[in-house]
Amino acid sequence: MASPVVFVTGGNAGIGAAICKLLVSDRGCKVFMGSRSVEKGQNAVKEMGLGDKAGDITVVQCDVNSDESVKNAAATVKSALGDQKLFGLVNNAGTGLGHGTGDKDLFNTNVHGPKRVCDNFISLMDPEKGRIVNMGSGAGPGFVKSIKDVAVKKQLCSGDTTWADIEDLMKRFLDGGFGGEKSMFNSSYGLSKAALTVFTMQMAAKHPNIKSSCVSPGYIQTNMTKTFGSGGLTPEQGTISTMRCLFDDLPANGLFFGSDGLRSPIHVSRNPGEPEYDGKAPVFE
Repeated sequence: MASPVVFVTGGNAGIGAAICKLLVSDRGCKVFMGSRSVEKGQNAVKEMGLGDKAGDITVVQCDVNSDESVKNAAATVKSALGDQKLFGLVNNAGTGLGHGTGDKDLFNTNVHGPKRVCDNFISLMDPEKGRIVNMGSGAGPGFVKSIKDVAVKKQLCSGDTTWADIEDLMKRFLDGGFGGEKSMFNSSYGLSKAALTVFTMQMAAKHPNIKSSCVSPGYIQTNMTKTFGSGGLTPEQGTISTMRCLFDDLPANGLFFGSDGLRSPIHVSRNPGEPEYDGKAPVFE
């Protein structure tokens, strides 16, 4: 039986690199590592200490901000796959927090980026057993909780919200926001991760046989968070929810999972160690 094949965006550093390494070392997968810089990707593979298994990772140039780059990456992977289908797609590439990215560029990376990848790679995936994991954040539920506009809260918790609705919400944020105290949660980053959860629900509805999930890795010490002080999990510790959503039985399609791998709400934060979310629809007043 052929090894499962997984494509990981932003795989050359941080959580992405940890995911690539574990997929090969612990799960016996073949991995396509998406990296804006092929050289940085190749150096990351060398640093993983995989020995002979390093050959199971192929670096593919992929900048999720670019339509052309993502299209070319999909063509490269398609050619390499031959008759085999892609088992997993991990939309890990993202920006925000310590990167100092402007709001518009942040939306392009964190929201449009995963959509570009899904649009170009969905035809390569196993239509019956495929798994998609979108790298969300606890900032998504935090955003929903923090804003005052109840109509927006409802849109960010509904599977009926369309892609056009998501684009409108991002535009409205750029034009002035939705009210509430500005914070890490009430920010373009928080909205981008809330919108990514909605997009995950959209993918689940459109491709019901492919399991699509959005996950929080937890607070991880990476280049994105290094300006926010010490503490936090290692990148390897931040892979728990991703690995569960790639390989384990899941209660349903299109759900959000916390850093401990348990289902979590999308309208309010849930901390690791707290009871798993029961799935009851939120009530906003």
